[in-house]
Amino acid sequence: MAQESGSSLDVESLLARARQETGLQDYGDLWFMGPLTKLVEYVNAEAGLIAPDAGAGMRIASALSDRLKLVQYFKDHPSAHDEVIDVACAIVGLPRTGSTVMQRLLASSPKLTSLFWWETTFPLPFPGETPGDPTPRQDLAKQVVDSLLELWPDFESIDPIEAMVVSEEVILLDRTFLSTSYDSMMNVPSYGFWMADQDHEPAYRDLLLWLKAIQHQSPWRHGRRWVLKTPHHVLGGMNGLLAVFPDAKLVMTNRNVADVLPSYCSMCASMSVNTSTTYRREVQGAYWTSRFKTGLERFAALRKTLPAGQVIDVDYRDTVSDPIGTLEQVMVALDLGFDAADRAAAEACVADNVRDKRPPHKYSAEEFGLSKDQIARDFAFMAG
Repeated sequence: MAQESGSSLDVESLLARARQETGLQDYGDLWFMGPLTKLVEYVNAEAGLIAPDAGAGMRIASALSDRLKLVQYFKDHPSAHDEVIDVACAIVGLPRTGSTVMQRLLASSPKLTSLFWWETTFPLPFPGETPGDPTPRQDLAKQVVDSLLELWPDFESIDPIEAMVVSEEVILLDRTFLSTSYDSMMNVPSYGFWMADQDHEPAYRDLLLWLKAIQHQSPWRHGRRWVLKTPHHVLGGMNGLLAVFPDAKLVMTNRNVADVLPSYCSMCASMSVNTSTTYRREVQGAYWTSRFKTGLERFAALRKTLPAGQVIDVDYRDTVSDPIGTLEQVMVALDLGFDAADRAAAEACVADNVRDKRPPHKYSAEEFGLSKDQIARDFAFMAG
């Protein structure tokens, strides 16, 4: 099916566009074609995008270009396959549960590392880039952040987005087309439900390749263990995470869902409301209630099967009231210890991440069709 006047997306056109833009032909393992086809199908059917080519089309074509470039990177640098990715933990809590703070605290330790936002956005060297000097990618990432904050004017008050700080690997998983990013940024509920039921192991095998390519470019990371973090793990990707990183400990950041759910709906609204003709605030609460509930129910069942100590619970209130003390407890539970260098790095991290620097986040549960009483009923299973 050919695209008609930019009104819909077409898989073959997107594949060809990426090949033309990169001058590369080899997509490697074509397992991703199934998720790509489903995503395009649901975007066309449900998203109501004002400019599909400029929005989803550009994002998907960019992801396809990066898939081509990743295959080429390993052809050019076969030794990258030998990189050992040692994952200390994955932070798997829902969004808005203090997971970003916990990631930044853990990643501040000299023993650990995490992805930077600029790396997730531009993970491979630009043509002509001097090895070991990613400044061109960092500079462009800063420009992208500025553009995103222009496009999503409310976002700065909701979630910190900065080019040079640590970020979520879900942005790399976007290149697999199995990613919670897509139903967070667009009105594609059928995709979200479908995606959460898939086998994510191939996507996380791709994530492992991305981490190898990134670590290969940054030898300073050798000897450091990785901290992963994204709510996508609990909202669909958990089977893939544990298939590929079976020994990783899972840091579950916990917070009252009544405080989490409306806040996340507000974040999604900031990314969707100006670009879609089908987005409706009042139905988002029901959608994300279903997505969150399914993810948490599945995780509750899963954790009963895991070895003692593999799940480390962290309470949001503890993270806020005593971030360094909470970090120390987590690092001890990770068998990493907590020394003077860890404490000094954590103190600098806390000083640099004061919430008051950002504007207040304003929203209400009611605008998304939610109420605290209904949320309490929907998530009563967590009390037991």
